[in-house]
Amino acid sequence: MNASNAAVRAVPQAGAYAANPVLDTDLTLALAVASKAAYTYFTDPQQPIVAPSGYTWRDSWTGWDAILLTGSVESFGLVFQSQAEPGTYIFAFRGTDSDLDAWEDVHFIPTDFVPTSNSVSPTPRVSSGFYGIYDGIGGDMSASMRQQLFALLQKYQPSQLYITGHSLGAALCQLFSLDVAVSKPISTLTASLNLNFSSPMVGTDNWAEAYASVIDASQSIRVYNYWDYVPSLPPSAFDYQAVGTGFRTAFYVDKEWFPHLLARHALLNLTAVLENALPLSPQQWQGTFQDQVPGETQWTMISTYPPSGADVRWADQAQTLMKAEAATAVKLG
Repeated sequence: MNASNAAVRAVPQAGAYAANPVLDTDLTLALAVASKAAYTYFTDPQQPIVAPSGYTWRDSWTGWDAILLTGSVESFGLVFQSQAEPGTYIFAFRGTDSDLDAWEDVHFIPTDFVPTSNSVSPTPRVSSGFYGIYDGIGGDMSASMRQQLFALLQKYQPSQLYITGHSLGAALCQLFSLDVAVSKPISTLTASLNLNFSSPMVGTDNWAEAYASVIDASQSIRVYNYWDYVPSLPPSAFDYQAVGTGFRTAFYVDKEWFPHLLARHALLNLTAVLENALPLSPQQWQGTFQDQVPGETQWTMISTYPPSGADVRWADQAQTLMKAEAATAVKLG
């Protein structure tokens, strides 16, 4: 598959949600499998790695999760190589799976993003939490996540690179994509695609402008659930912006007033929707499926056609609700 045209065609399908591009089914699901494997490698490194079909697991990297005066070194991602096209690699980042990760997720005070080499204008302003994981060193680490990733590029010399991740991993993989595009660390790389899942916003308008200046919107795809709160983070007061092209799905728990945020955000549930929707034309699916999150009550999930119009800033609405509840509590107290 050629990353320049196989994964996405930014042309609306007849009758489809107008803003959705057309995704390559096999590649998109392979990247979801790779992202899931990155989670598994962190939670249970003794468990066998389930590689995407047609790929072989080759390597891994770590990152530093800092909180106040402490932190920990954690596994954050996996490298897979295509069996049919040895120059094709997947770099897959995992999402939030520890208390320290959650702290970084909400640390949205912006900081300057400095590429490994060269420069980009304007200076991207990104979440200090995400950037701290990407660029930080602690514990017994001898190299930051960024340095490890660039060393892996030098080691494997990919000609085609797919970069992916879910949630926090999606944010980190977009930092990596911009760094690769600006720094140009290897001469062998001829095609690169970022296709991520359920990403929060990574940086401010300067980040969005810098990202768009070096990465075409068709080469950076955000797959997400319309009803998921995470893609609306942080609240609009931070002036963050999403980058690339969005592919919108829509699913939620049947007959439940409570939002069930994890069920709406889970990669396994998003993957279940994509498995049904992507083979169709248009790539939309209406139906029901069982909640795939391990250990949760097995809710019945409903997938519908995505609503039209702009994304809802659910994080802002949650803040409004919390303020109303707090004001009511004061009156009652």
